[in-house]
Amino acid sequence: MPPAFSYPLAFVRNLGWVTPAEQGILRSKRIAIAGMGGVGGVHLLTLTRLGIGAFHIADFDRFDLANFNRQVGATVTTLDLPKVDVLATLARDINPELQLALFRDGVHHGNMPAFLDGVDLYVDGLDFFAFGARQAVFAACAERGIPAITAAPLGMGTALLNFLPGGMSFDDYFG
Repeated sequence: MPPAFSYPLAFVRNLGWVTPAEQGILRSKRIAIAGMGGVGGVHLLTLTRLGIGAFHIADFDRFDLANFNRQVGATVTTLDLPKVDVLATLARDINPELQLALFRDGVHHGNMPAFLDGVDLYVDGLDFFAFGARQAVFAACAERGIPAITAAPLGMGTALLNFLPGGMSFDDYFG
């Protein structure tokens, strides 16, 4: 860890949006994000800048030229590199104290328990057409009582859906 890093100083400008006590709570939270592309990568970096202290991140894909128009980690120097590794590096450059668990083969039934172990919130960043994976993750979150959020870009807008423990499930919502 670079000696010049100071968590309180790095995130002091969050105060006003959150109180000092709330900033301390955010530092202790662990968020799982599946998908490190155009949606999940931005979520990871934004939540890192908010001061979240730990993440489980999953993606099996690598960056290519077709990602340049929309994915934060896509650059000439990251071509053919695993998205999860590139985004982990970017997040650690924001907060070198960050705790990260990387799931380089994406999220699937075989690693779902580890992916969701100890997390306080799931944030969906899966590709729009990954219907089976999305349904499986949301079902696993519902079983474990983990709040789950998806903010899917649709056309020129976004559909924001929150699935909270004890409320309507992803499966119920989509029938």
